[in-house]
Amino acid sequence: MTKDLEPSNCIKAVPIFKNLNEKELDEIIMISNHQKLDKGDFIYTAGEYIKSLYVVHRGKIKMTRYAEDGKEQVIRILSHGDFLGELALFNDSKVNTYAEALEPTVICLVENKRLKKLMAESPALSFKMLNELSNRLEKAEALIEYHHLYSAEAKVSRLLLDLQKDGMVKFHTTKVNLASQLGMTPETFSRKLKALDDLGYIEIMNNKFVKIKDMYQLELLINPDHI
Repeated sequence: MTKDLEPSNCIKAVPIFKNLNEKELDEIIMISNHQKLDKGDFIYTAGEYIKSLYVVHRGKIKMTRYAEDGKEQVIRILSHGDFLGELALFNDSKVNTYAEALEPTVICLVENKRLKKLMAESPALSFKMLNELSNRLEKAEALIEYHHLYSAEAKVSRLLLDLQKDGMVKFHTTKVNLASQLGMTPETFSRKLKALDDLGYIEIMNNKFVKIKDMYQLELLINPDHI
């Protein structure tokens, strides 16, 4: 196994494991292994029971669910250091989502049964996991708000502000996936981006990069009462 693929490098990238002591970290590494995925491979599909916590070491994973009419809804795109499957630590129900590799990907698997034992012995780890679940719930509620309360312009503005770093936005996935995440068509997403560019609030550099020129105006589109 190359050094890059060692479970230790993967596990140390996960925020909830970063402040564990050396003994706790070593115990998690001992119950971890890695798996390579090709583009289009699934970690799991809806209706399955999952038995591991999955950590993205390299590549990207798309998490989706499907509506009754068969329409795909992208929930999130995961990259280096992100993880999924944590709900299986707290219940044994079947998952209702799909997790698909968007490109050649390497993941680390941490066995749930043994991780639960470590959590019982480490209050710090349990607290961090519960805190992460709380953050996920908050994001899920925000996603519901996206779909039911925001206009298309506000959805796109919110996404840009969430992704921006020092005024620059980099899209790490396709506009098709981003549009699905916001509950709109790719055409609508592109039109709204162009409209924001025409207004001077942003500058579309290319297909991957957008420069935020007026953050305040984007915030106003999300919350018109903001002063």
